[in-house]
Formats: sequence, C-alpha cells, structure tokens
Amino acid sequence: DLRQATEHYQRQIISACLERHQHNWASTARELGLDRANLGRMAKRLGLK
Repeated sequence: DLRQATEHYQRQIISACLERHQHNWASTARELGLDRANLGRMAKRLGLK
C-alpha cells in the first residue's frame, strides 16, 4: 500500500544519506532539511535507529 511504499522510500533515502555523512545524524538532517530530533524520531519509527 501507499504507506509501506512511502516508508520504504524514506528508509532508502535516509540510509543513503547517512552513508554519505559517515552516520553523522546532524549532517544528514541538514542535508535532508530536517531538524535532527525529527530525523531521529523518523528513523526510530522506520526501524533505522
């Protein structure tokens, strides 16, 4: 369904960005235009953290 597809896409984007920034959450959040705390919550919800 749409929710699963969206979560899969978000997981891919965040994972790739984390790799580019050597798992630096603050730099990743900056690149994605998110607050670091919001990225952390999103990552936890998606099972990345």
